[in-house]
Amino acid sequence: MDLKNKVALVTGSSRGLGRAIALRLAARGADVVVNYVSDKGAADEVVAAATASGAKAIGVQADVSKVDDIDRLFRTALDAFGKIDIVVANAGIEKVNIPVVDVTEDDYDLLFRINTKGPFFVLQAAARHVADGGRIINVSSSSTARPQPGLGLYGTSKYAPNYVVRVLAQEVAHRQITVNSLVPGPIDGAGIFTGVAADDPYKKMLADSVPLGRLATPADVADVAEFLASESSFFITGEDIVMNGGSSN
Repeated sequence: MDLKNKVALVTGSSRGLGRAIALRLAARGADVVVNYVSDKGAADEVVAAATASGAKAIGVQADVSKVDDIDRLFRTALDAFGKIDIVVANAGIEKVNIPVVDVTEDDYDLLFRINTKGPFFVLQAAARHVADGGRIINVSSSSTARPQPGLGLYGTSKYAPNYVVRVLAQEVAHRQITVNSLVPGPIDGAGIFTGVAADDPYKKMLADSVPLGRLATPADVADVAEFLASESSFFITGEDIVMNGGSSN
């Protein structure tokens, strides 16, 4: 899919899913804004890889749980490229296998600051700044579609932005902007399974529960993000695009 002459901003894109998505969009021709919180070295590697594919790329430090940082992130992107066509609200944190009765206030505040407040204000900034005809994508979690023990806090923190997506899709539709949530299941090679061996019992148990026979990979998620960022997805908006191999059925 051709994304030439497009500018994409991907939050949390120095590693994991964000990295895979940013590099995929760059490979399809988009110039990219690589966002990171603290690991400048990792962000620089993504910028270098994106540039090697022929795209223009910059790295921008910003903590998306802070509204001032979000504003600076978008201003920097606009100063560098003059426009933003695609925003992927990906930055988040996983904290799982905690029964609701064991969740602390600190746990709650941490996840809601990063997973709920952060995406809300990233989506708000995207609605303000994305060019007409643009694409806004929220990276969610299939824990919002498949309640499971130990995911009460994490799933709740990821659910609220899905609702915002449905509302925002209606509020910006007159500008031909689409807004969707990409809702993957557990990812082999990202999040809590970064660097985890194939024979890890928890990882194997989850993989065995997927009807398609394996966990998703960052590349699988990038496939769907690429589609949602493209012109081909125009008539899809306000949707939760669940991709977990059928394990929520």
